[in-house]
Formats: sequence, C-alpha cells, structure tokens
Amino acid sequence: MNKWKRFAILGVALMLLFSAAACSSGSKNNGGSASSSGSDSGSPGETAEIPTIKILTTDLAKVAPEDPSKDRTVQYMEEKSGVDLDITFIANANYQEQVQLKFAANEKFDAFLGTGLNSGAASFAREKLLPLNDLIDQYGPNLKKNIPQEAWDAVTVDGQILGIPQPSYVQSSRILYVRQDWMDKLGMTEYPKTSGEFLDMLRAFRDNDMNGNGDNSDELPFSTRQGFNWVMDPIWGMWGLSPLGGYEYNGEVVPGFAHPRFKEPLRLLQTMYQEGLLDSEFLTNSSSIWAQKFESGRVGVLGFQPESAWAFHKRIYDNAGDPNVNLMAMPTPRGEGWDGPVGAEIYTIARTYHVTTDSKNPEAVIKFFDWVLSEEGQIFTELGIEGLNYTIDANGNIVYDAESEAREQTEWRDVFRMHGFNETAFAAKYPGEQGEKLRHAYDISASEGFRSLTVDMPPLDQELQNILENSFQEKAAEIVVNNLPVDETWDKFIETWRKQGGDRLIEAMTTWYNENKS
Repeated sequence: MNKWKRFAILGVALMLLFSAAACSSGSKNNGGSASSSGSDSGSPGETAEIPTIKILTTDLAKVAPEDPSKDRTVQYMEEKSGVDLDITFIANANYQEQVQLKFAANEKFDAFLGTGLNSGAASFAREKLLPLNDLIDQYGPNLKKNIPQEAWDAVTVDGQILGIPQPSYVQSSRILYVRQDWMDKLGMTEYPKTSGEFLDMLRAFRDNDMNGNGDNSDELPFSTRQGFNWVMDPIWGMWGLSPLGGYEYNGEVVPGFAHPRFKEPLRLLQTMYQEGLLDSEFLTNSSSIWAQKFESGRVGVLGFQPESAWAFHKRIYDNAGDPNVNLMAMPTPRGEGWDGPVGAEIYTIARTYHVTTDSKNPEAVIKFFDWVLSEEGQIFTELGIEGLNYTIDANGNIVYDAESEAREQTEWRDVFRMHGFNETAFAAKYPGEQGEKLRHAYDISASEGFRSLTVDMPPLDQELQNILENSFQEKAAEIVVNNLPVDETWDKFIETWRKQGGDRLIEAMTTWYNENKS
C-alpha cells in the first residue's frame, strides 16, 4: 500500500512539474517575436517563428558577402531588427536589368532597392508595389519620425505610399570645386560671383603656371568627362537649368536644352573652349582618364557631388605630389543676365525600397526598415558595428576606423543607409579637416538649387525618351568646338528638333505637368 502511495505522489509531482514548464514556455511565446502572420503561435509548447524576408539590392560595386546568412554584419542586422534576412546582392553595373528580369520571370521576393517611382527598377513594376500606409502607421514609428513629408510625397500616388524613401543628403545635387591653393597663390580672396568673373579666374589659372613645373601649357583650368553629362551640371546651373529637366516657357513645359536661356551656358562653354580654358578632350574623357588628370594636380575647377568634397581633395593630395593642395567647394557663379536660382537640380530622395505584393511578411519588412531608421540603425548603417568598425573611447566618443570597411568587407552596408544627415555619425566619420570640407560643401549645396517641373514624371515611351535624352549633345558640341554662331545655330536646331518629334515630347511633358501639379 505504501509502495503504490509513493508512486501516486511521484506521479502527481511530475504532472505539476510538466504543467509549470508548459506555462513557462507559453509565457515566453506570448512575449516574444511575432509569427509570420503577426499572431501568436498555435499550441503553448511551440516557439514563435521569426519571419524571413527576401530583399534584392545592389552590391554598390563593393565586395558583398558570398553567404549573407554567415556574415557577421548581416547577423547583427537580424539580431537587432528581429527579422531573418535573405539578401540577394546584385552587381551594381546591371542591377536594374537583373531586377527587371526577375520580375519578368515572376520570381518572388519581399522587397527591392529602387531609385524612386519614376525611374529605375520600380518604374517598370508599378503594379507589383504594395501600398504601405497602414503598415507604416502600425509598425513604422521611426519611419514616420525621421523621413520628412516631401520625401514621402515623392513615393505617394493617389494617397498610397508605394515605397520607403531615403531623404536626399543634400539640396543642390552638384557643385563646383576649385583649387583654393591656386586662388591663394594668385591673391584671389573671393570666389567669382558671376560667369564673367569665373572666366577671369580660369584665364588666370591658364596663364600663371599654377602647378609650378615651368610649363604654362599643361594646366587644365576646367575639365569634365564624357561630354555634356551630369558632371557639367553646375555650368548649365549658372542660368538655372538642367538640360533634361522641365521648365515653363510660353505656356509649355520644355526640356532645359530647348529653353532659349540654354544658349547662354553654350556661349560660356564656347568661350572656354576657344580660349583654352576647357579641357580639349572633354567630349571623350572617360571616367578613368578624367580622374588621372585631376589627380595629377593639373585641373583648376571641376564639378561633382557635394558628398565628394573630402574624397576628391584626398585623391589629389595623395597623387599630385604637392603638399599645398587644397580643393574646396565653391558657390556657383551667377550667369550674367539671370537673376533666378543657381546651382543644380534638387532631388528630394536618394534611394527607395519597395515592398512587393508577393510579400508574405510585409509587416516584417516595415519592422526591419523601422529599425534601420532608428538612432541605433542610423549609427550602424553609417559606422558599422562596435568592435569591428569603431570603438568607444574613455569619454564615450565614437572612434571610427575607416580602414575597417575595406578590411572587413563591410562597405556594402551603405546600401541600407536610409536616413539623411545624422550629426553623431557625421562627427565620428569625418573629424577635423574632413568634416570642415564636407560641411563647407553641404552649406553651399543647401544655399543653392532649383526644381525641375518634371522631376517626378514617369519614363516616357522609348521614342519620346530618346528625343529627350539623345538630341542636343551633337549640335551643342559642334557649336562649342567649331565656334559656330550660337543664336542662329541653336535656334535653327530647336526649330528642326521640334518638327522631328520635339513638339510631341513637349506636349507630353506639358500634359503630365498640368495633370499632376500640386
């Protein structure tokens, strides 16, 4: 009898033990990660499932993880966001084409990198973009806090938010850079304020052996690459134009190159070329050849992005053999006869990520990017992981190790930077002279710029797109190089261009603007 009583008591004890363990397990599930459906998992003994999202993005032409699931940086992102990441890194050179092929093949993925709604990967897959309004309201407090309304407006159609935008880091998208040490050598204490003063500065660079090698003929007062591409934007911008932007003229919206004001920067370039102030090989310079020229210390002025203020200075300093090198951003001179805004076209957003209608875990995508936009996520995407890319000193300051990015192969991480300016990250990443040059460039960018009326216009059909993008360069080159009369030649060209399809392009641009202007 005592024997069976002992067994009964033991059985009751074991039942109580198992019951307590089950309750404990159930409590963890209720307080842990959400399942892929966003609800609690089924039975009390099950572990909550961590959602997995598949993301397509570019490798930024950097070394990307061969197996992201085993990469320390990817694992950190997963740990902090509470989302498992299946990332496909696509070669930067053909990213858009590869994403388009994946859509055509009906491949399934949760999110992909884009450049806005009206260009790049998202422009040919609009019907695959999931509206995000409710998801952002529910799961995206950091998204709502840290992305300004004008950036949301750029990815919103008929009230539906169709992407997560990164606010543009700068305002005016291109600026001019000048060899400040050349100006100092000539006793120039102020940047040129007009296009005429700009010419005078270039002439002084041409005539005074600025690199000090005894040869007055090897300096390039102004150099650019591959003809009339975006590196040339600050020249057109002296008169408030971008060649492919849309601007009002006589009740129509016309491309910048078809606006009568476009003749003024053409006149400036013609003068620069004819007087030896413009690199004679500007039409054919490849990126690498152009880089060799300015890195050798031969170039006085060039155009590029504000973000490159320190990088370009360092490239020249490291290669030119001149300890006095000092490349600085300069304000855009005002074109004579023009009293409007100068600089370059303003782009509201830098990049976007879009959630697809195929996603089974759209809330997990929003949760991931909400972490990316948190303060912790912003520091991570810019500076990396403590102990790997930076340390904290005794005073609590971040000490960033820039060389760690290449060493640890973490440069690709920048593709997930979705915030604008972060003071903490900037101060750690760009101390001393680096920060001074960049802040100077950003201040200039913030004080300049103008908007195209068609900046958000979707791509046109291929014929009209060709009429927009591939029309003006050849005739502009003839005018500049062959010293043709600007007014007569350009007016005749535009007249012919309009008859050969330009009128249809202008009609399409004008109609779109009138139907979509706010």
